[in-house]
Amino acid sequence: MLYLAIIGDGDSMEKWFLKQAEDSLQTDYKKLKISKFLYKILVNRGINSEDDIVKFLNPSLDNLNTPLLLPDLIKASNIILSSINKKEKIRIMGDYDVDGVMSTYILYKGLLDMGADIDFRIPSRVKDGYGINKSMIDEAANDNIDLILTCDNGIAAIEEVDYCINKGIKIIVTDHHEPPLYENKEKLPRANALVDPKIVGSKYPFKDICGAFVAFKLIEYLVRIQGMDLDSFYKKYLEFAAIATVCDVMPLKSENRDLLYFGLKNLNETDNVGLRALIEKAGIRKGEIDSYHIGFIIGPTINSSGRLETAYTSIKLLLEEDYAKACEIANYLRELNAQRQKLTNDGFKEIENTIEKYKITEKFPVLILRKENLEESVVGIIAGKIKEKYNHPTIVLTRSGDLLKGSGRSIDSYNMFEKVSEHKDLLERFGGHAMACGLSLREDNFKDFVVKVNNSSQIKKDDLVRKIYIDVAIDFKDIDNYLIFEIEKLKPFGNGNPRPLFVSKNLSILDINVLGKNRNVIKILLSDGKAEFYGLLFKDIEELKKDLALYVGEDRVESLFYYKKSDFSLDIIYTPVINTYKGLNTIQLNISNYRVSGVVL
Repeated sequence: MLYLAIIGDGDSMEKWFLKQAEDSLQTDYKKLKISKFLYKILVNRGINSEDDIVKFLNPSLDNLNTPLLLPDLIKASNIILSSINKKEKIRIMGDYDVDGVMSTYILYKGLLDMGADIDFRIPSRVKDGYGINKSMIDEAANDNIDLILTCDNGIAAIEEVDYCINKGIKIIVTDHHEPPLYENKEKLPRANALVDPKIVGSKYPFKDICGAFVAFKLIEYLVRIQGMDLDSFYKKYLEFAAIATVCDVMPLKSENRDLLYFGLKNLNETDNVGLRALIEKAGIRKGEIDSYHIGFIIGPTINSSGRLETAYTSIKLLLEEDYAKACEIANYLRELNAQRQKLTNDGFKEIENTIEKYKITEKFPVLILRKENLEESVVGIIAGKIKEKYNHPTIVLTRSGDLLKGSGRSIDSYNMFEKVSEHKDLLERFGGHAMACGLSLREDNFKDFVVKVNNSSQIKKDDLVRKIYIDVAIDFKDIDNYLIFEIEKLKPFGNGNPRPLFVSKNLSILDINVLGKNRNVIKILLSDGKAEFYGLLFKDIEELKKDLALYVGEDRVESLFYYKKSDFSLDIIYTPVINTYKGLNTIQLNISNYRVSGVVL
């Protein structure tokens, strides 16, 4: 894919790029009954053959890859069936985040339906840390467990798996994380079976699936070979793998798109009592649930118990069959999530103040920050918020017993897993993938870790400039209801398939008003000389005035808000949507970025 810069300024904190992919296949888009704008968006996303376009615009469960291609899947299935037939005790060992909760639920309910003698354990985020550990294995040995089944963890548990085998317990690892590297070579645990699409030599065609999707595929294969009803299986479990896919920020490409498309359909008419209760208590209307509601309401609420207490509460919600009791649990989870939000916001402000006070972004390409009093369970969220604000790879640490423990979030140009792995000798524990990691280290290694990670980062100044990739440059006359209808065909949106962005330049401001009790919604009437639309910008009015004044002066900005029109023009990046108000539908431009025409903000 080629990108053509439409703004170029080395000192700018933001650059706009118009996607310009070469269409080597020259597909006849008119034959597919789509517009040139939709076709351009698809080509820019690497979807350019007729077959790929048809598949993308027409999701189907037939597009899901066969589970048979996952490493060790048949071996794992045979071990599980043998254990069920011998009435051996099976224990799932999951994880405390949404993906871990959904993985655990799918495996537990799926194997329970097959007659397994099965239970589950989930580590405490604070007490146990991530993944299977020796104390959990000791407990399993005391409980006479014959087979342990991990989900969303285990691929890096070299010592723990050895310990399990030496205890005489069989263990199957199902995971989706990167295998650990030692001297740049993959080292795998000595499990009875390893089901992970990222293992070297894996023939699985699409590596970027979440842990719950791996669990889903394992149960799917068992359902198929036992002649059980596949439609019933899909009806029961698609939504759980879909929720995990969004919350683990998997790219919505290939089979992830098909999974989410149908998972959302199921979620909107879910039979799961716990999910129904949560949806109702969150005030979400059935039939309107999309990836936004999963990522920003349902997911964080489910996640809150694993962050502040124990993830058992969230699994209890999913297993509850009494609606009144489910509502009580849902309300409790929402209260926990409100606590989590406050802890996150308070921690973010503390670290933000430190960054600004010491100008840390000017000194370090990788922000490695520590605060002794942070709630351990929210450091990953805070790292993500810091990364979003400053566009630097960010690791946030806090004290946990004798160690510093934390999480990292990265930017596209920095593979956090690979680069931090180079200094694994300084760490007590480490795991993750290109865009995120979890780690712990001793106090006396902290300074060396900061210095070595930054010195070896190979991050250039341009890597830290926020890049905005635009799908289409368009004239206002080409924006109509049909274009918005076509945009809707691209749903569900999310990582790897974002809501498309359009750019229009040299727009006159015909009217401007400030809305909202916090004066942070600006409604602007814009014209390109041939058509006009209202645009909506969510931004504090004083910040907007400050931005504009840098380039046109305070007097001209004050004149704009006094006379409701300006003598300067704007370029905007936006998505056109239908706004419904009092039964009237109008086209509105949701503005994400702006600049004074001819200059860079």
